[in-house]
Amino acid sequence: MPDWFYRTVSRPILFRFSAPRARDFALGFMGGLSRLPFGPYLIDFLGHMRADPRLRQSFVETDFPSAVGIGPWLDNHAVATKALARFGVGFIEVGPVTLERHVATRPMKRLDDREAFWIDDSPDSISLDDCNRRLGDVSSLAAPVIVRLRCDAEKSDAEIEQESRHLLRELTPGVRLVSLDVLETALARGWSIEQWATYVRDVVTEARDIRLLLVVSADQDFERAALLIDVAFNEGAAGLIVDGSMRAELDGRIAGLPVRELTLDQVRRLRARYSDDVFVVASGGVHEPEHALELLSAGADLIAVDTGLVYTGPGLVKRTNDCLLFEATRDTPSGVPERVPELSWFWTTLMGAGMLIGGFLALIIAATRIVLPYDESYLGVALGGFPAINPHLLDFMAHDRITLAGTMVAIGLLYVSLSLYGIRHGVHWARQAVLISAFTGFASFFLFLGFGYLDPFHAFVTAVLFQFLLLGVHARLGTYTPVVRPDVRSTRAWRMSLWGQLLLVIHGFALLSAGIVISVIGVTHVFVHEDLHFMQTTADALSSANPRLVPLVAHDRATLGGMLLASGWLFLLPALWGYRKGSSWLWWTTLVAGVFAYTAGIGVHFAVGYLSGKHLLPAFGGLVLMLVGLALSYPFLCGRK
Repeated sequence: MPDWFYRTVSRPILFRFSAPRARDFALGFMGGLSRLPFGPYLIDFLGHMRADPRLRQSFVETDFPSAVGIGPWLDNHAVATKALARFGVGFIEVGPVTLERHVATRPMKRLDDREAFWIDDSPDSISLDDCNRRLGDVSSLAAPVIVRLRCDAEKSDAEIEQESRHLLRELTPGVRLVSLDVLETALARGWSIEQWATYVRDVVTEARDIRLLLVVSADQDFERAALLIDVAFNEGAAGLIVDGSMRAELDGRIAGLPVRELTLDQVRRLRARYSDDVFVVASGGVHEPEHALELLSAGADLIAVDTGLVYTGPGLVKRTNDCLLFEATRDTPSGVPERVPELSWFWTTLMGAGMLIGGFLALIIAATRIVLPYDESYLGVALGGFPAINPHLLDFMAHDRITLAGTMVAIGLLYVSLSLYGIRHGVHWARQAVLISAFTGFASFFLFLGFGYLDPFHAFVTAVLFQFLLLGVHARLGTYTPVVRPDVRSTRAWRMSLWGQLLLVIHGFALLSAGIVISVIGVTHVFVHEDLHFMQTTADALSSANPRLVPLVAHDRATLGGMLLASGWLFLLPALWGYRKGSSWLWWTTLVAGVFAYTAGIGVHFAVGYLSGKHLLPAFGGLVLMLVGLALSYPFLCGRK
């Protein structure tokens, strides 16, 4: 559920349901998707959210891909852990885990006016057996998992210690971090220092290779808890988790935006007491990248988000990572100048320039003599003989070839722009978009096997440009350094751009669908009903007039389908992966390339009189989708840097 879909479509629907039903549906869907054979790759494809390697950090003998993780109030039953691990997170906390599953007497509620959850004093928990089963492959996840353990507060002191040790002893072997939610119980029962020290010492001994983190609530009286925290560290506790919840006015607990200031104060108190010697994870009301940055500045080593993913969107982690990367690289000095031929952008730019030149040549030819000498040779018919076969034949072929040429020009423009403004600056997604598009386009060349006509000029251009592609694959990408500071809070321009992004994603998928359909038509029955109605003939009549005519037209159709597929990736993938504040180059490139292609494709229909409304509707629909999407995206992509 990327933000462009969550904020515009799914959140308004999910918020009509109760919090437990909405959560169970959303997490159940993501969890089910992640268990499908290609589900994890689909999650990566839609979000492209993996954290930059430069954000990796190491604490308590554990590597964290990012400083931003997910807290326990989101996926407490570990239903979608495999999916959430691909959100670019540094860690995932699940739980609370108890010996037997506990169902809260009163279900969780959303407090939408406060952007918060209300949670029962004794919240839902997942049983140890269910936790072990769902985290069986925890070592294969892209991020470490922190398991929160909780004991029934109504049990005796001895039973709490026994249960804690049992949970640690039986926990699945892949888990290396555990958070103990027992401090509040110890304070409420008035445990002595000796009793507390014995408890911590025993569970640390039982934990063996597991590092134990102590849970401290955001509203915990620090003066009362400080002495017990000191003892816990002396007995081997590895760090603290500031839990982002506070006691509600009447009963239960509140998690979400109202807890943010309390969490900040608690983190500052911890840092003032322990300096930099203590590992601290903090959560509570992180609903904007700005909130995460504030917690890190206050002294947290890592921060966790949970309610923020519900109220702001699943892209919150990615947006925060972008802010962290900007801060981490803003003072990075320029590297040693590199040899241009060793970099991918040089070769992909040449490939784009070649496609651009080829597209303009094809456009000039299609607008003048339409067919080339080798087309005439293949048919055995001179240019003047085409009207004898069918008076509308040349107009029909011009309509296909000008549309194809306009698409080629658009592809060339996009290749050059993505290369110069994206790949040259080390932007990984831009390189991926160009390579996916190019390999799709070159693969479509082999569609000629379905219709039997090998265009020699097409084959020559393909062979030349394919060499540039291979050199681009072999060459290096370079290092990405962001130059525009990402927004640290949700702005009106960003929220509006999500609607634009949604429309542009739909537009990209529509182009891919059109490419598939036209490619299939090109290698099967070649003509659609509207084509034959325009020429006032039948496929059999054309084939009877010249047996090689249909393969020639099929070549144009299949090539157009292949180029639509290649262009579809170039319009789709930047919309999915490349939306960044201030990317005006992307906005203008999409506008110029798209308008040129649609103008050529639609304009030629009016020029030749092929005015079937059913035939033109997809083209006009695509143009409107693109223009409206770009209009909604303009303030965000082209706004003040």
